[in-house]
Amino acid sequence: MVAQRLEIDEATIRNWRKEHPEFNRAFTEAREILMEKVNSVAGKSLDVRKRKTVTSTPNGVKTTIEEVLPTHNDVAVFAKSLGLGHSVYGEDDRKRDVLREVMKEKIAGKYTALEAAQLLEAEGIKVPETLLIELDTPKKIQLSGPNGGPIQHEDMTDAQLLEALKEIGYGRHKNQLEEKLDHSGGV
Repeated sequence: MVAQRLEIDEATIRNWRKEHPEFNRAFTEAREILMEKVNSVAGKSLDVRKRKTVTSTPNGVKTTIEEVLPTHNDVAVFAKSLGLGHSVYGEDDRKRDVLREVMKEKIAGKYTALEAAQLLEAEGIKVPETLLIELDTPKKIQLSGPNGGPIQHEDMTDAQLLEALKEIGYGRHKNQLEEKLDHSGGV
């Protein structure tokens, strides 16, 4: 918003703040003072106000007095009067904060990559490329033998296989193995 007022690019202000510590300090102090003013006046406009409504009816004039709560517009009008032109905390700020919070929770282990992506999409926030890459990366599955060693295997003749299968019962049905062997041309 400062860049808009000065009619310069926001990148210029960011660069000045990085390169000139005194400018950064002055910029930060001015921003804090402005935020205090906004909060102070916004706090005063949070009081309940009274609104008087006068209506004409066939029975005469009717006057109604009602209490009115402040609206978001109250803050927006004040911000505009300061030359800010828009709300101090806008949709982009909200999305940035949600993104930061969801990613922090994901890193802490509260959300999986998929859950984090779903939360961001539900909020209308573009899912970061790093999260998309994590979702696309297949998880390694490692099979191993006893005590994490290699899987043991040995070659068997058809006769040895038939004998081993007889020991375990041929499968669920006694004729199951025989049918397979008949169709495959095996023993």
